[in-house]
Amino acid sequence: MIKLNKLFCITTLLSTIACWSSSALANSSSCAALKTTKFATPNLIIDSAEFFTNRKTPNSQFGLGQELPPHCRVTGEIDKRVGANEKNYGLKFQINLPENWSGRYLFQGGGGLNGSVGEALGNNASGDKSALERGFAVVSTDSGHQGEIFDGSFMADQEAALNFFFLGNMRVTLATKPIVETYYKKDIKKSYFVGCSTGGREGMIMSQRYPYLFDGIISGAPAIRTGLSNLGLRWLNVQMNQVAKKDQAGLPLPTEELKIVVDGILQACDNLDGANDGLIFNVKGCHFDPMSIACSKKNTSNCIAPEKAQALIKAVSGTKNSRGQQVYPGYAYDTGWDDNMGWTRGLLAGGATPPVGPPVAQMKSLDVDQGFIDATNLNNSIGDATSYNLSSFIAHGGKHIFYHGVSDPWFSALDTLEYYQTMASQNGGSENVQNFSRLFLVPGMGHCAGGVQTLDNFDMLTALVNWVENQQAPDQVIATGKTMPGVSRPLCPYPLHPQYKGSGDINDATNFSCQE
Repeated sequence: MIKLNKLFCITTLLSTIACWSSSALANSSSCAALKTTKFATPNLIIDSAEFFTNRKTPNSQFGLGQELPPHCRVTGEIDKRVGANEKNYGLKFQINLPENWSGRYLFQGGGGLNGSVGEALGNNASGDKSALERGFAVVSTDSGHQGEIFDGSFMADQEAALNFFFLGNMRVTLATKPIVETYYKKDIKKSYFVGCSTGGREGMIMSQRYPYLFDGIISGAPAIRTGLSNLGLRWLNVQMNQVAKKDQAGLPLPTEELKIVVDGILQACDNLDGANDGLIFNVKGCHFDPMSIACSKKNTSNCIAPEKAQALIKAVSGTKNSRGQQVYPGYAYDTGWDDNMGWTRGLLAGGATPPVGPPVAQMKSLDVDQGFIDATNLNNSIGDATSYNLSSFIAHGGKHIFYHGVSDPWFSALDTLEYYQTMASQNGGSENVQNFSRLFLVPGMGHCAGGVQTLDNFDMLTALVNWVENQQAPDQVIATGKTMPGVSRPLCPYPLHPQYKGSGDINDATNFSCQE
């Protein structure tokens, strides 16, 4: 080692291999010490603890890798064991501890059926800067099992199933908070949970079952009750399959008819917010009638067959049982239905396919009554996030932000809205709910992100932090998107929507105000 300008370097006769600042060396030593530190959590193993002055995540299908700030990366496991079918189980986790810590802890939610430990970055709903880059200590977990994203074989193991449904994240939270505080030798100031899809459900579970663990939660496109959402997708496919002759791509509505449908929706609802911009922000006010684009003696072009229009009405109005009772909400009319570019595709472009269960491409009949019984059976619904009693979370000062893409083909945004409204009614009403929870709908956006035309880049994390720590409730969140360069809009808390003020550039968010 040679000391040079407060840097410590490893050198050879030919070159300098690496250099660290004195603070980095101290952090590296503190990081490594975590591996041998004895923590109170039973059956906790620290597998690795290594400090990185610079590290880059690998490239993925979602984009290029990220350059990470200096941080200590910890990996570990709780309750490593052999369980059902002689498979290995355990709650694996990762913690990324930034050099410049803000005093904040963030739990990163999972996706699908989990099964792997994602890089703990806190990218979700954080705009252009991850939580790790902002100084959050970020945690992730596999929720207690290893496997492909929709591999449900772990359900054979009771503990693994319970960890996935609700126990695992709580246990990892309780185990990792002391590790964070030991490394920094300081108490955590505030704790946050951020997730989308399964991670959105997990955030809801935290507010419903463990109300004191987190100060702020963001739930995006939550998988609130997957048994019923999958039933809803089967219902939609059955209605369309019964009347529609498939095109070469296997879709009940060919591309040209899908365009007619979306154009009809735009004509009916695009200008409700005062701006013809290809986005339907006034979701509440959009009342499109598919029969308006049905062919007739007077209308023989740019139309669809009347039976297809009727099927579409029935399909998107939501799942009903044999008594005509609604068992799952329908889908809001939106412009992303024909999206063939998003990672989940549009609702009518092949995206309405349940990730688990029987194939739906040729399904023409459905026993909704039996499907409802199966979906709501306690064994199948134990992980549903449907509790409305949040009195302890509210009293604790907890804040909860929801967001949902209106064109989400997997989980209806109307189901999230239904939960939100019912939850509000049981916690002081629609006005009181604004004191602790807000819902933002994102037109054109698919599942968690993406869409052929949408504004899916927004920073809910800053909005949440300001709400929790500065008592500044989010009256709007500015959104932009790669598919709409140069365009910005305010996302407004429901039931408000951005309304054009009548003058100024319609591409500029400042020329819109949140109105009902």
